[in-house]
Amino acid sequence: MASSPSQRDYSAPCPGCGAPVHFSSAQASFAVCEFCRSTVVRDGEVLRRIGSMAEVFEDYSPLRIGASGMFKRDGKPEPFTLVGRAQYKSGAGNWSEWIATLSNGELAYLSEDNGSFIFALPWTPPGWDVKAFSPQQWRMGREVAAGADSFTVTSIQDAQLMAAQGELSQLPELGKSFKLVELRNDKNQILSLDFSGKQPSFTLGVPVQLEGLQMQGLRDAATKKEEGRHFNCPKCGAVVPVRFDSTKALSCPSCGSLIDMSKGMGSELSFAEQRRKVRPLIPMGTEGTLDGLKWQVVGFQRREGRGLGEDEDDSFVWDEYLLYNKKAGFSFIVDSEDGWSTARVVSGAPKLSKNGGTATYLQRKYQRDYAYLAETQYAEGEFYWPVFKGQKSSNVDYADSGKQSTLAMETASNETTWTHGRRVSADSISLAFGVGKLKDRSQVGPVSGSGFSWGTIVFWLCVLLFLSPLLRACISSSNCDPRTDPDCSYSRSSSGSYGGYTSGGSHK
Repeated sequence: MASSPSQRDYSAPCPGCGAPVHFSSAQASFAVCEFCRSTVVRDGEVLRRIGSMAEVFEDYSPLRIGASGMFKRDGKPEPFTLVGRAQYKSGAGNWSEWIATLSNGELAYLSEDNGSFIFALPWTPPGWDVKAFSPQQWRMGREVAAGADSFTVTSIQDAQLMAAQGELSQLPELGKSFKLVELRNDKNQILSLDFSGKQPSFTLGVPVQLEGLQMQGLRDAATKKEEGRHFNCPKCGAVVPVRFDSTKALSCPSCGSLIDMSKGMGSELSFAEQRRKVRPLIPMGTEGTLDGLKWQVVGFQRREGRGLGEDEDDSFVWDEYLLYNKKAGFSFIVDSEDGWSTARVVSGAPKLSKNGGTATYLQRKYQRDYAYLAETQYAEGEFYWPVFKGQKSSNVDYADSGKQSTLAMETASNETTWTHGRRVSADSISLAFGVGKLKDRSQVGPVSGSGFSWGTIVFWLCVLLFLSPLLRACISSSNCDPRTDPDCSYSRSSSGSYGGYTSGGSHK
């Protein structure tokens, strides 16, 4: 028997199997029966079956239905409980969105974003005519006013609902594509527009950490361990352990193949062979202390960049180390020709000038420094975003007046991600991680304005000298690895950057 419609809690028998289906919020119109997986909709005091739902794939999230926490809303603590989950996919990867009910019956959303989490509430910007919006009018980089703030479009995805469980505020047709547009601002706010319904829905979110939400009832780590966080490599069959709940890609420790996990461990895994082994200067698994926090190296990428326009013949490489701390999440160490730097993802989006010549973040202005195309050459370890060999992105770097603080804008798969970095000395990285002396290649004199690569210059020098010992040195230099060979160096005429990375963003 259904409870009184005036009450916030509502229960009724499932039309598919008769088991009770519970609604914690009056705003939740749909639910998935946990026994027969019937998809039901509230119709007065009874439930009407409208189909069946695919079973959610195992993403090993620490979250689960029934977990509770505390969110600060307008400075006041607001308790919430997770009551549902929807799993989506897009060209940028797969992700889960958790539906939460607040103490007053309102719904909220907790979603993964760039290795952290976003807590969002329904919000319609003042003065916006919801009916006037259409998916076709949005474009990357567009700036719009929303209330007293301005937002920039950073992601436009064709998303699909893959599976769901529990209570849902809306129910997109299973497997049918819909537009999901995301806007961010320099206050680290994320405005999402969902076009899965007859009218678009809006949410406004901010970055959060699970520890800060004082979460209770999370999945037990021992339970996850018993379930077996490992699988067999699709290339060589070796056991591949998986450490993080958020892992979307990782390398096989045996054959080095890069494996795509963005569809979950239960699906067919794709892989890419990596014939060339690159040795990171900071070995995988190394622990070190930076800014008072203990970090561990869990991922490594080597990427190649090529300048745009007049600098299109200017190519360079850099290395990125993905770091993890249980409380702080993920960050980066970057080794480029500009020297060493540390970097973290910006949840919002710095404010760009009209011509893109400057970017403002945390009330500091950065000048446009360099624009280039980037490509992943090699990767190993675990990554919270889908990584694959040959992955391409378009990057623009900005630097402050002293070039000690940097911003990097990276766009791939119709999504823009920002990172904020600061220069550090090679000696400080060496000391922090207990590795041998690291080379700071920013102190190597640049070759400027010639348009020739370092290998070309060395070659002609060798030809002019025409001496056998130097010729052998020449051959060695043109094929050396500047990351591991202290006698090898290269540079480009621009001051350059540390590059960025391709991440999930957009509720992933």
